Amino acid sequence: MNGPSREHPWILRSSINCFHYLYQDAEWLRSMAADPKLTEQFEKTRLCRTAVVLYCFSLEALINRSLDAFLPQRVNQFFLEREERFKVQEKWLLLPLLATDGESFDTGSYPWSHFSELIALRNDFAHPKHDRPAYYRFLSFKEFEPLDCDNIPPESGIAEKDLVYRQLRIPRDPYALLPKHLDRVKKVVDDTISELDRLLGGRLKRNDFLGRDQMTVVYPPGATFTA
Repeated sequence: MNGPSREHPWILRSSINCFHYLYQDAEWLRSMAADPKLTEQFEKTRLCRTAVVLYCFSLEALINRSLDAFLPQRVNQFFLEREERFKVQEKWLLLPLLATDGESFDTGSYPWSHFSELIALRNDFAHPKHDRPAYYRFLSFKEFEPLDCDNIPPESGIAEKDLVYRQLRIPRDPYALLPKHLDRVKKVVDDTISELDRLLGGRLKRNDFLGRDQMTVVYPPGATFTA
């Protein structure tokens, strides 16, 4: 069979690697926010909070892709038919348990301690509440700034946990996010992925699994193609 041409094109079906484009878009926004040519702080904040969401969504995309790829055949179909019933954290814990000899994340140590807060942060963005609070120092009628933990008045009733995610040390206020906070998010994301790769015996980072899209020929019948 002759190969594809403009006169006789083939049709490919791609299983989109959602982790790859979400993570790469987050990386691009992070590089833009860190650009020294960008001097407007609010523009940096807008880039950072969008990148944070994409980093978090990339983790969800990665675990769904990994479940399909690495779950043993005996449980693969059963689990995937019910995957919407499981929380994101449960999927990250279950995959190494089911796909290996039984070791999973240590939920009492890093990176899980910070990963679980990332999921809480993700939920705050994905399911915005009407009463999500933020606190500011009112300096004058023309100036106010986000309240940080070092400036909480002792009798204000405001606690540190009202201002930041305690493990991540990232502001809860989406108007207070800066490139330094985004760097912390990236580190937790990368370290969580590396730990899952270790638990899976290196399968995540083998054969370009993290970056590859799977292509198959659907037309013409009998044609094959290896990307």
